[in-house]
Amino acid sequence: MKHFLNTTIIAIASLVLISVFSFSGCKEEVETIPVIDWVKVTPDTITSGGIALVVTNAYDEDGDELVYSFTTTGGVITGYGDSVYWLAPLNGGKYNAIVRVTDPSGNQTIDSVSIFVLPSGKTEITGTASFPAGINQDLSEARVRLFTSLANRAAGISSDSVNVFGFGSIVSFRFPAVTPGVYYLDVWKDMDNSITISSGDFLGWYGSGTFAAPDLKPVVVQDSIATQVQVQMNVKQ
Repeated sequence: MKHFLNTTIIAIASLVLISVFSFSGCKEEVETIPVIDWVKVTPDTITSGGIALVVTNAYDEDGDELVYSFTTTGGVITGYGDSVYWLAPLNGGKYNAIVRVTDPSGNQTIDSVSIFVLPSGKTEITGTASFPAGINQDLSEARVRLFTSLANRAAGISSDSVNVFGFGSIVSFRFPAVTPGVYYLDVWKDMDNSITISSGDFLGWYGSGTFAAPDLKPVVVQDSIATQVQVQMNVKQ
């Protein structure tokens, strides 16, 4: 009788353990999808060629790192992560930005936000300056400069300059009133306050090329039209 009871107890214990392991295994296979609390655009009404800030608040109950990607029905999204800039199209109307939030397992959630674009009628230049993804530097207090020729840029003679808006690795800027014509543009943060471009400074320009051989692209400004530019920043070695 005692042997029978021991065998029964062992059998019951084995079933309990199998049930526990089976339940745990099922639990590990259950994955949560990202949750988007809200997506906001500020401001939600801008003039053509203007710039708005899009911020997404999302989380994953597993604590996974999330990846954000954007598409739009008009204009250009620039930046990365949960806060990006939306460069509005030059034509008026209502436009949507769609944000897709993805976790490492490929689970996705999608949401969208709308912006209303009004005709500008202004002769201006707007744009963004940013470091590539993964480079975290602060561009606050950087200066954006306009030049009427490459010779003037080489000589450091700008026709106009403005400070950037914002801080961190992506910022925006705006020249609200520009005489129609052809310009060249760069963005410079003088890190050591030497008043000359030197090692350690943050520098970028509208165009391509390298520090040794920069290829500045002309910014063509037309009357009563907003012109948009995007500048990639680098740290001068």
